[in-house]
Amino acid sequence: MQMIKKNMVALAVAGALVSPLTAMADDAEVSGFIDIIANTDRNPVFTADAEVDVSKKMGAVTVRMDFDANLAGNGGGSYGGEDSGRLEQAFFAWEATDTVTVLGGLFNNPIGQEAEDAPDLNFTSHSAIWNILDGQTALYGNNLAGVAAAIAAGPATVTLAVVDDLGLATNNAGDKGKTSVAVVLGAKPMEGLDLELGYVTQDDQKNMLGDPTTAGDVFDFNAAFSTGPVTLGLDYLVADNAVDSAANLWVGFNATEELTVKVRYETVAFEANGVDDSTKTTLHAAYSIEDNLLVALEWSDGETDTDNLGVSTDATSGIMNDSVTTLEFIGTF
Repeated sequence: MQMIKKNMVALAVAGALVSPLTAMADDAEVSGFIDIIANTDRNPVFTADAEVDVSKKMGAVTVRMDFDANLAGNGGGSYGGEDSGRLEQAFFAWEATDTVTVLGGLFNNPIGQEAEDAPDLNFTSHSAIWNILDGQTALYGNNLAGVAAAIAAGPATVTLAVVDDLGLATNNAGDKGKTSVAVVLGAKPMEGLDLELGYVTQDDQKNMLGDPTTAGDVFDFNAAFSTGPVTLGLDYLVADNAVDSAANLWVGFNATEELTVKVRYETVAFEANGVDDSTKTTLHAAYSIEDNLLVALEWSDGETDTDNLGVSTDATSGIMNDSVTTLEFIGTF
C-alpha cells in the first residue's frame, strides 16, 4: 500500500478496464481489485467494493476505462452508496511526443497527494484533504471530466487541465456550463524525494443569502521522502472558502517485506468564526498474505466541532468524532 503519485503521466501509462467483452481482446490489459472492510462501529458491519480496469494501447494512444462496483443493499457501500456499477475513469492518453502526453475524458483529480483506489492508499481511510477535494467534485468520486496535457521537463512534470467546473456550476440562465482550470507541477529533485504543487479554480457559488457554498479555488502542496524502510509524507491544502487550511502529516515504516506500520496526524482549520480546529490521529498496520492479498488493521480517533460548524463534516473535512477501528482485506488481480 505504498503511495502512488497521481499525476497525468502516471495516469497515461497505467493499466485499465472496460467491459467483459473488451477484456476478451487478445492485447487488452485487465486488472482490478476487491476491497472488503469490517467496521463494528457502524451498521452494516461489512462492506464490499470492487473495481475492474481495462486498457488497450494502439501505437501512441492508450484507451482506458475503470468500472467500480459497490455493495449497498445492506446499507451502503464504502465508496458508492448504491448497488451496481459506476464509471470512475474513461479516457484516452495520447503520447504526442516523447515529452508531451495529452489526456481527455473522465479521470482522477490530479490535485492532492492521495490516490483514489484502495490498493494505492497509505491507509484504509481517506485523508481529510482527499475528502475536502472529493466534497468539491460533483462527479462520482474525486474525479474530473475534461482535457489535460502533461509536459515532462527533466526531473519535473507540468500538467495543465481544463475541466468541467468542480461543482458543475452554470451561468445565471442555467444553460451553459462553466469550467475549472488546474495546474500541477511535480518534481523529483533527488532520489527518494517527490514534490508536487497543485492549483485548481472553481466557481464561487453562493446560496440565497449570498454565502459561498463551495470551497472556491484550492491550492495544494505535498511531499514524500523515502529513505531505507522509512517514508515521511506531508500534504497541505488552502481554500478560498469554508476551509482556511488543512494539513496531513504521516510516517510509514516497513518492518519487514510483508509488514508495514504507519501513523497519520491531520488538522483542519475552518473559516467560520468560533469553530475549533478538527484533528484526527490514525494508526495503521498492513500485512501482505500473498502478492494478491493484503490485510490491514486501522484505528483512528477524530474530533470535530460539529455543534458550531454548521456544514457537513463528511463533505468538508472527513473528520468525525469518536474512535473507529476497521479490518480491511484488499485482493488484487
